[in-house]
Amino acid sequence: MKTSRPDLRPDPRRAALERLLGRGGSSVSGLSQRDAAFALRLRREVVVWRARLDRALARFLRQPPGSLDRRTLEVLRLGAVQILVLGTPAHAAVSETVGLAGNPGARKLVNAVLRRLSAEGEEDDLPLHVRWSHPEELVRRWIGRRGSEETERLLRWNNEPPPLGGFAFGPPPDGEPGLYLEDYRILRRGTPLPPPGVFLQDEAAAVVARAFRAVPGGTALEVCAAPGGKTAHQGGCLTVCMDSSVGRMRRWLENRERFRWNFALPLVGDGRFPPLRGGFDKVFLDVPCTNTGVLRRRPGARWAWSLEALMRVSKLQGELLERASRLVAPGGVVFYSTCSLEPEENRERVRSFEAAHPEFDRFPLKVPPQLEREGMMVSEPPDSGVDGMFAAAWRRRG
Repeated sequence: MKTSRPDLRPDPRRAALERLLGRGGSSVSGLSQRDAAFALRLRREVVVWRARLDRALARFLRQPPGSLDRRTLEVLRLGAVQILVLGTPAHAAVSETVGLAGNPGARKLVNAVLRRLSAEGEEDDLPLHVRWSHPEELVRRWIGRRGSEETERLLRWNNEPPPLGGFAFGPPPDGEPGLYLEDYRILRRGTPLPPPGVFLQDEAAAVVARAFRAVPGGTALEVCAAPGGKTAHQGGCLTVCMDSSVGRMRRWLENRERFRWNFALPLVGDGRFPPLRGGFDKVFLDVPCTNTGVLRRRPGARWAWSLEALMRVSKLQGELLERASRLVAPGGVVFYSTCSLEPEENRERVRSFEAAHPEFDRFPLKVPPQLEREGMMVSEPPDSGVDGMFAAAWRRRG
């Protein structure tokens, strides 16, 4: 009589979860497309919902979640996000997750906590910042400017998985058309990534880059250029592309080779101390920022946000804009952009620059009328339907 042998094949979902805990460098290579998508979705949702997950887990722990060892906390979050956010059946979420804990004691803890969470659920009436898992200080700021209802709409938008889209050097790829650009396409789920000849980015970033391309001039400088999201839309003039990071410039070089940016020259340099004398017809300054306009695409950026960080990056933006303005030839244009929603980085930066530089006049940008405000480009999600972006430009008097 033959006895059945246990199925020793590795569980693909278990393999995906193991990847998220650092084995294999958190890479999804080698997984099927379905399991890779599962792993990437889990990775994103754990980051997005961290505050809500930790609040839910804390009810069933004798110590603060942050005091647990790293692996145990990560395993608990993986289980909790499946139960609370993804709607995974409780028995599956618990059984798949418990075995990931590092030792028998941790497995016992994870099993007990997740079973109680699945049975008892979350607290009622969570504070807004916990319910939508954002920094409390940031949510208070937004409520002060937008009110509670509009802030909640923005928080919900930030937590939704964003669509993938881009434009092609050639015929547009299959997909739904964008909201503002004729050649932009929103790709269908399951499209191999990256599609051949397609540069992936949000449509708002493409709108900003096209606005810079529309500025006349034969020579251009991009500051903070890597990895090339704005470079991709240029052409027609010699462009020097500078970034302070060698690593990011390597990615820029890979993109230049892939998309044949023969008009562009790379340069590693700090925009505050550029190794250039200037005289450019136009300078594009895509500054570092707090990323509050792109939190759905960069969900981890929310946990780096603080007033101190805002003040620090705002100071850097002012220094970069001041230096960039000196590199523009008479009659030339300096172009400033952020992916932030914060006034300190956008309109207040504009007012500060214009007050200090009467030799520059506001240069009206060519952008879709829905995104134009006083000659500037302002994209405010969720109403804009695309990422939050801001851009302004000034022409130096000749």
